[in-house]
Amino acid sequence: MGVALVLQGTLASGVLAKDKPAEPEIAQEWKPTTLSDKTLAKINQAVESYQHCLNDETNKHVNDPEDSRKLTDLILSACDPKLAPIKPAFRTEKVPDVISERYLQRKRSQAAQQVVRVVMGAHALRYRESHPE
Repeated sequence: MGVALVLQGTLASGVLAKDKPAEPEIAQEWKPTTLSDKTLAKINQAVESYQHCLNDETNKHVNDPEDSRKLTDLILSACDPKLAPIKPAFRTEKVPDVISERYLQRKRSQAAQQVVRVVMGAHALRYRESHPE
């Protein structure tokens, strides 16, 4: 009976009742891109160039005996200039710097994860071959 009285009291005070109608979540709706095809092509070309650089640099350094984190930093720093055309492309379309920086950070983070995974795998394989059971 105590629970029923508390529930009635909260309903009567309007705490659980909905006084306002729910507002539509317009900001959550998907919207197609407003970037031009030319800008998208520039961005895609820069990302593709970045990936090719990462592949080439990783293949060049994967068997180096240095620490995998150091190698990853070396590879990423060698390829980072390939992402440079993306920021001006976003600026021409008036994309806020916060969004373009987030995009670039995501690309760099994904690349770092990929490169460190490959380098650590190569180091593990090399260790396994040099230390048989």
